[in-house]
Amino acid sequence: MRRPVLLLVLVSFVLAACTWGSDDSDRGDAPEPQPTPTTSISFDDLGVANWPSPDEARFPDPPARPEWLPAEEYARMVAAVRTWAVQAVASPDEVGAGLPDELAAMIDDAGEDDEVASALAKGNVLDPGLEVLATGLTGAWTLSDDGESMNLALQTRAAYEVRIPDGPVRVIGVLRTQGIIAGADSPEWGTIMGWQEFGAADCAIALDGFLTAGGDADDQQSDLATFTKIGNGDEAITPELPDDQLVDEDFKRRCEAGRV
Repeated sequence: MRRPVLLLVLVSFVLAACTWGSDDSDRGDAPEPQPTPTTSISFDDLGVANWPSPDEARFPDPPARPEWLPAEEYARMVAAVRTWAVQAVASPDEVGAGLPDELAAMIDDAGEDDEVASALAKGNVLDPGLEVLATGLTGAWTLSDDGESMNLALQTRAAYEVRIPDGPVRVIGVLRTQGIIAGADSPEWGTIMGWQEFGAADCAIALDGFLTAGGDADDQQSDLATFTKIGNGDEAITPELPDDQLVDEDFKRRCEAGRV
């Protein structure tokens, strides 16, 4: 099941954070064993074989610049978000390289604040035991502007076709939103960050801090169908999820106890 791990807004002139929790009573204590994967899922199966690779990064043109924002600043914002987005998909260890120092520092701080999956808060870290056969990437921009401040964000949809050691081919999908907040009366930027996975094993996220393919193929096929529909569309859509599908500290404890 896909689970959002982080949605954080850090702003120099406004500071707000949202932390998701969960209710133990909603989850119950009955064990839910993870089935051993037996069936392959490929890019061809999902209809994403034509997605461009991260090296091509064929994102659509960004939204029109707000009139009150200087053209040079907006161009720097667009370039920074593009760079950040591709790094998170293709080179998670390099996230922040070449970005403005203050932006890179805020990204690092956001990762450190995530106690469940700090590395995944910054980028798409895959299980080192996986063989990555192909990577596909699409994207969609969003911009909100009230005349005094604006949010510019790029949602990336990264699909990884991987081979499990001694196992089948599977696909892991990640929706990741990264963006910048700018204010008319502030010289500094803030950041927007958030991500969701599709087709991955959630306890690996909570315990190991990386993405590996999930278990039951039927469940993952359904999960990935949602991801594929979003990735083939022009809108940045982030599915809303109930509390019992969140990876948080409580879920991590359940994984450690072997009750998931």
